[in-house]
Amino acid sequence: MGQYRRRLFHKRIFRRRTHLRPSRGGGMIKAMRFPLLWYGLPAFIVTLPLLFLWPGWFKNLFASEGFLPHLYCYLEKPGLVLLHVFSDSLIGLAYVAISATLTYLVYRARRDIPFHWVLLAFGLFIITCGATHFMEVWTTLWTPVYWFAGNIKLMTAIASVATAVILPLLIPKTLALVQSAKISEERRIKLESTHAELAELYTQLKEQDRLKTQFFANISHKLRTPLTLVLGPAQRLLESDRLTTNERQNLETIDCNARLLLKHVNDLLDLSKIEAGKMTANAIETDLAQLVRFTAAHFELFATERQIAYTVETAESAPARIDPEKIQRVLLNLLSNAFKFTPTGGKVRCLLRIEEGDARLSVQDSGPGVRPELRQVIFEPFRQGDESATRRFGGTGLGLSIANEFVALHGGRITVGDAPIGGAQFDITLPLVASPGEEKRSTSGPAAEIPFPLSQPFIDLETQRKRPAQDMQSAQPPSATANEGVETTLPLVLVVEDNPAVNRFITESLTPHYRVVNALNGQEGLEKALAHKPDLILSDIMMPEMSGDRMIREIRAHSEMDMVPIIVLTAKADDELSVRMLRQGAQEYLIKPFPVEALRTRVGNLIAIKQTRELLQQEVAAQHQDLVMLANEIVLHKRALQQKTAQAEEASRLKTQFLSNVSHELRTPLHAIIGYTSLTLDGTYGPFDPALRPAMEGVTRNAEGLLLLVDDLLDLTRIEAGKLAIEPSSLDIILLLRETASGIQPLLEEKRLVLQWRLADPTPNIESDGIRVGQILTNLLANAVKFTQQGKITIGTEDHPERGGIAIWIQDTGIGIPEEELPKIFDTFHQVDGASTREFGGVGLGLAIVKELAGLLQGEIRVESRAGEGSTFTLFLPYRLEGKG
Repeated sequence: MGQYRRRLFHKRIFRRRTHLRPSRGGGMIKAMRFPLLWYGLPAFIVTLPLLFLWPGWFKNLFASEGFLPHLYCYLEKPGLVLLHVFSDSLIGLAYVAISATLTYLVYRARRDIPFHWVLLAFGLFIITCGATHFMEVWTTLWTPVYWFAGNIKLMTAIASVATAVILPLLIPKTLALVQSAKISEERRIKLESTHAELAELYTQLKEQDRLKTQFFANISHKLRTPLTLVLGPAQRLLESDRLTTNERQNLETIDCNARLLLKHVNDLLDLSKIEAGKMTANAIETDLAQLVRFTAAHFELFATERQIAYTVETAESAPARIDPEKIQRVLLNLLSNAFKFTPTGGKVRCLLRIEEGDARLSVQDSGPGVRPELRQVIFEPFRQGDESATRRFGGTGLGLSIANEFVALHGGRITVGDAPIGGAQFDITLPLVASPGEEKRSTSGPAAEIPFPLSQPFIDLETQRKRPAQDMQSAQPPSATANEGVETTLPLVLVVEDNPAVNRFITESLTPHYRVVNALNGQEGLEKALAHKPDLILSDIMMPEMSGDRMIREIRAHSEMDMVPIIVLTAKADDELSVRMLRQGAQEYLIKPFPVEALRTRVGNLIAIKQTRELLQQEVAAQHQDLVMLANEIVLHKRALQQKTAQAEEASRLKTQFLSNVSHELRTPLHAIIGYTSLTLDGTYGPFDPALRPAMEGVTRNAEGLLLLVDDLLDLTRIEAGKLAIEPSSLDIILLLRETASGIQPLLEEKRLVLQWRLADPTPNIESDGIRVGQILTNLLANAVKFTQQGKITIGTEDHPERGGIAIWIQDTGIGIPEEELPKIFDTFHQVDGASTREFGGVGLGLAIVKELAGLLQGEIRVESRAGEGSTFTLFLPYRLEGKG
């Protein structure tokens, strides 16, 4: 039955294919025609040109007569028909979905997608492809409109060809977009990496900030202890009635400079507390008016001496809940600044009034005022109104910053503006009741009296230096007085130093052997140098009116001053500054504080050289005039050689203004303390009471300890800035070890420690910097003794030809180092025991300097240790320094 039906089906198809002809009136399967409305719009676009080129085209477009649908080709098998219908429908629907998605994407992101028209064209191409599949289902399968299906395919072909032509043209733009996207992705990755690095840096900065805060606390403790031992003996000596006038003046200078150091230490400690958020205000009921009058009274003497019109206006009483010590510090700072910057014959006013529940405290002066652009930054730490080398007033730039923080602790504010009397006006607004953040201490009854005695206010030396000359005789003797009884044939020395105490100290140190002329600033120094033609000039750098370096340039501009030697005195330990001074014509560079004997020796040597040169020139001039020219050429050649040598050294930037200021402020008073104690002990001022010698020696010892601490800090800054010079020479390691060990022998005997030697035989000499190697060994040996209570210290050497150097190791039986601390032992400011109750001292600089110095010497330092068993530090040094010589 099935075979019969298949044969009948084939016969019917064959009959229709061979006998049917198109008829004008219609076809056999008109009922199966697809509505023409669906093809109207796309057909019109394609058929419009064909209507003119082929007049019969539209008539035959939908003709189906004489054609058989594909259904007959499929033999009407349901499975085969369903397979084609399902496949073509699914493909067509997918194409429609893709086109709709592209259209929606272009609609939503048409402003962000480049050449979106291409996507629309591609969508049209896809929709025409889908249309051909729908035609396979609805037209050719049942309704044989093959002309219409062919035109649909023609449109698809046109769209395909257009797409194929357009796409290659888009390749450069597409590649550019890909490259741009790649760059954007790389930038994103780099940005994320940078963000991670910044986060890591932020964490490291927070840790460094914590370490620096701890360092400030440690350094303040280290500075306070020797300062106590300087101030205590000095005050006890001042109470003695057996002192001569000169001895009393010297001790008063020591006491004043030590108090100045203590003020700087207190400022540093306050700054560390503020940065750590540990500064609080202990508010009590206080009569603010009485506090202002008490504090302001300490400046009445200065006002009288300098003929300053000083006015203090307060209410009779002003009860307030404040921290009196902190408010006193604020007022002292403002009044000190007012007197410091007010010229002789000027005006200073201090006003206190109560307005709307607040206290208004104003300090006015008739000085130069504060420039508008500086009225905000002067309250920042380390900032100063004048940061030039010729500024008239010193300081560390902490006073106003701390004052601002103290006022803020009370819930108040401090501002600066123009004063009615012509200078600066600082206004403080304080609430009369404590702010919520203050710590309060209750008091009974009405406003309590000021809890006197408060610490006696210390008026800094900068304010005292503004006192008139007649009151500064103890600090600055006139040159005529200094030269009384001195032979006029002695060499003449010009001392240019703006600090009266240091000026007097240098004058008294040189007076027995030289005639001395004094100047207090660079301008005065220049005038006196040209007027007196001295045999030698001693000059500071940072001075008012004219800086020392400018004065030297002006002096060297006069040919008659070419042969006058110049010694630069400064508290700035800066290699770049020393090179610059030598380049400009200075012969020596002394860093404050310096020993008196060192000053006298260098002055004597340079004057002897100058006198010898002058004598030689006179003799040569008497014999041969041409030799004079040769001598002058030698001098000029020497100067040119000095300039070329100085220019060959690469100058680096100056230290930060803060470290420079702190160096200057710490070294200057230390110089006065050490200098005057040395003069007193060596009998410069006459016989000295032996009973006072231990106290004076204690002052000297503690002041020198302070100097070592300052030098450590400055060494570290020079190393970090790359300004520490290495000077190699042949070095006998065994001799250096024994000399270093002899220096700590008293400490070994005091602690009853045994010193053992294990030296390699032979231990070769090396080429290195003996001073820096000695500094490393001294530090390591001092640490070994400090952390060893009993047992022994062993020093050994080993020769390592295979590594091209020698190893020096120092072993102790001390407390050792915990394993977790070993990776951080050489970090700056790091200490194994950072607690405030630690048994051993130190500020965490020694081993950091050791590591940096070892690196500069092209060596390395390592440590092996176990807690409770001791430590072994090994220093490796090469036979020769590469690139040095």
